[in-house]
Amino acid sequence: MLAAEYLDRSASILARIRDTQLDPIKQAADWCAASILAGRLVHAFGSGHSRIPVEEIFPRYGSFPGFHPIVELSLTYHNQVVGANGQRQAMFLERVEGFAEVILSNFVLEERDTALLFSNSGAGAVAIDMALGFRRRHIRTIAVTSLENAGGAGSSHSSGR
Repeated sequence: MLAAEYLDRSASILARIRDTQLDPIKQAADWCAASILAGRLVHAFGSGHSRIPVEEIFPRYGSFPGFHPIVELSLTYHNQVVGANGQRQAMFLERVEGFAEVILSNFVLEERDTALLFSNSGAGAVAIDMALGFRRRHIRTIAVTSLENAGGAGSSHSSGR
């Protein structure tokens, strides 16, 4: 039965995360808690489908206070495949180096903040630029990605990262 196979595979992935990532997850939680307790923010960013987890922690009823979504509509607004604000435009912008710095310039960031970056591969120029931009500002940065996907994806950033 396909539903049972889906659930078995999902359980297997969760078990692998539990067995290999608990210490990094605890450290990430500690960093986020420290920023929020200091009266600062955890800035969350993801483009394309990686915006979905950012939306899940967006401040609204029942959400987590202290998390600040950085949502760049030109990278995430996929109501059209072609035409203005279409998928081709978003995919192009994800590969534009320097765009993350423009996005970050719109926010007041402090060293007491934490950044939470979502990327399915960690290979897109905007995601890499975003991580580098946070690092230049001495902001602790957490990457939520798939190392399996990252291994097969070539970096679209000139640094090769």
